[in-house]
Amino acid sequence: MTPALKHSVRAPATAYTPAPPAPPASAPPPDHVNALQSAQQLMKSLEKIAQKGGTFTTDPDIKPYAFYGTKHLSLSQTLQENLWKFGLSPTARNILDHMTTHHNDQALTEITQKDLAAKFGCSQSKISRAITQLTRHNFTWKETRGTYRLHPLYAYRWGSRKQHTLLTTLGHNTLTHHQILIPTTP
Repeated sequence: MTPALKHSVRAPATAYTPAPPAPPASAPPPDHVNALQSAQQLMKSLEKIAQKGGTFTTDPDIKPYAFYGTKHLSLSQTLQENLWKFGLSPTARNILDHMTTHHNDQALTEITQKDLAAKFGCSQSKISRAITQLTRHNFTWKETRGTYRLHPLYAYRWGSRKQHTLLTTLGHNTLTHHQILIPTTP
């Protein structure tokens, strides 16, 4: 035994007494927000929308973004992601990009094939083949000489006011007649 331990003074033993129990927590008053409960309710609501579809907005003045099914992408975004599957020629892609950025509220672009050929520095026949390719996939179609309509589902964000107005004006038959079908890849 070490001398330090030999001469140590022992404290008298005391019994352990636990602290008195805390009073039960009261529920927050009804006018206060319970953050955890609100977050759980929000998550449940979002899961329900993700599974069954529905709408979600945080501002009643803005039109809600609509979820149709479990994939939350707009059609134009889906088309953009799969544009490579159409096998568009570089000229067709240039024309599509031009029409996407130079159309009016009716999704109309007024430009002749001759003007497109001059803009892109190629022959008019090459422009004609490119427009035929775009027309075959229903991205655009000819309305009158020098006037082409860009497909409304490609031209505008899904559910936007401009798209809704244009689709109402054009009617249901336009969409059924000009369907854009994404090609499958082997």
